[in-house]
Amino acid sequence: MSIKNLIFDLDDTLLDFKGGEVADIKELFATHCHLEGPALEKALATYQGINSRLWYQYEMKEIDREEIFTSRFPKTLAALGLTEQADAKQLEEDYAYLRDHNYRMLDGAKELLETLSKRYTLFAGTNGQEETQYRRLKATGLLPYFTKVYTSEGLGVAKPDASFFEKIFSAETAVQKEETIMIGDGLYSDILGGQNAQMATIWVNLKHKELPTDIHPSKQVHSLNELAEIL
Repeated sequence: MSIKNLIFDLDDTLLDFKGGEVADIKELFATHCHLEGPALEKALATYQGINSRLWYQYEMKEIDREEIFTSRFPKTLAALGLTEQADAKQLEEDYAYLRDHNYRMLDGAKELLETLSKRYTLFAGTNGQEETQYRRLKATGLLPYFTKVYTSEGLGVAKPDASFFEKIFSAETAVQKEETIMIGDGLYSDILGGQNAQMATIWVNLKHKELPTDIHPSKQVHSLNELAEIL
């Protein structure tokens, strides 16, 4: 059966979320805690480690989504010994604004969608907040390429849960799983999720990470150009 549909992850697959995150977190800790140099780099690394762990726990159904936003800055400030120097709630509010206005794209993302939209039906499938992702897709000009955008917030379930995909296929009655590929950078969200749903997957491995033995993408690419070539 030929492939007719592509489901794309957004952050760090098409949108440069991490690039914006680095700039935004540094700005926050420089402004609120007056950090610079190695201390600022340490704050960034500490936040990223805590945030990544919380998102993983959410994806594994160990915590609910709201706990990410209420605990990541308190945990970071505590780890850095800065609890008395900054207001964690204000940091979260300021970061939400910066994150929501992060309109960076990975090089070649728009050109890729322009090409693929002529040959496939494109969907977005992201573990993100609905309003944020729609705002970013509109601002970057990527929204028109997608037939529909599905978020974990909107679906009420996150990748890698197979029901994330089952809900998409239930809503898109003309779309067959066997004719669809899940494409993304997240091994334990996008690729494991596609694996759980028994779908074909393409791992966008831009950082040349090592593939663990328990995850099996159908294909692996190391650039968006390579992705365009195999599709």
